[in-house]
Amino acid sequence: MTEESTDEVQSCPVCGFSWAVLARSEVSERINRAVSSLVTVIKEAGPRVTVRPNPDRWSVLEYGGHVRDVLLSIRERVILASIVDIPTGSPIFRDERIDLGFYAEDTAAQVMNELEMAAQLFAKTVTTLPAHFDTRGLIYSSRTPVQVPISSTFSNAVHECEHHLSDAKENLAMFDAANDTV
Repeated sequence: MTEESTDEVQSCPVCGFSWAVLARSEVSERINRAVSSLVTVIKEAGPRVTVRPNPDRWSVLEYGGHVRDVLLSIRERVILASIVDIPTGSPIFRDERIDLGFYAEDTAAQVMNELEMAAQLFAKTVTTLPAHFDTRGLIYSSRTPVQVPISSTFSNAVHECEHHLSDAKENLAMFDAANDTV
């Protein structure tokens, strides 16, 4: 999540994603496409799905679990901001979830199903939210205390899905490169 500037649109320094406001139809389409691709990567990972290619990266399954939780978390922030004026969303505690073992019992089949369910729920929320609610504000979280409009959270959800899809694909490429050198 990045603070919006009135002068320029912010972008992710890693993947280049631009936090420009996206049309709602584009939000659902891009999230569904990224989640579908992430499900495919989880399948392709096979027994490597839980392996971290190095200590600085998560496993493919952990990236999938994180994307699932991000979609559910942002959806709850949107619902909260639809009801309460300028609420503060709950932080996702991404690293703590993994460090505390909350993904340890996840299986590839479960994460794939839950990813698809989370994407469907998120898309329904985007579709059913009254149009004039796009500008309602919320404090993203206590860890990211920036006031943003609901429409900005949609862009952030797309970014999370696409960015971590790239991370998961990079993991597979790292495994393949390691096998080529053996």
